[in-house]
Amino acid sequence: MIKNNKTIRQEALIRKMEPKIKKSVRDIPWQYREDVEQEIKIKVMESIEKVNTYDVPTFFEYTKKEKNKKSREQQIKGE
Repeated sequence: MIKNNKTIRQEALIRKMEPKIKKSVRDIPWQYREDVEQEIKIKVMESIEKVNTYDVPTFFEYTKKEKNKKSREQQIKGE
């Protein structure tokens, strides 16, 4: 199965939050813990859908883009 970028990001976030989720459900009776954990994970995934995320360029991508932008501006001024 091929996973898209969004699914990979969601799974990564859930893995990062796993210790906090487990700690949060410690006070819940054991017979409900698994269900509550699952509900929390579903809510996290739903909230990810609501948040507008952008692909932020890396430092090197950004500097390359800015360098190219300045080069074009200089070419326009030189013409």
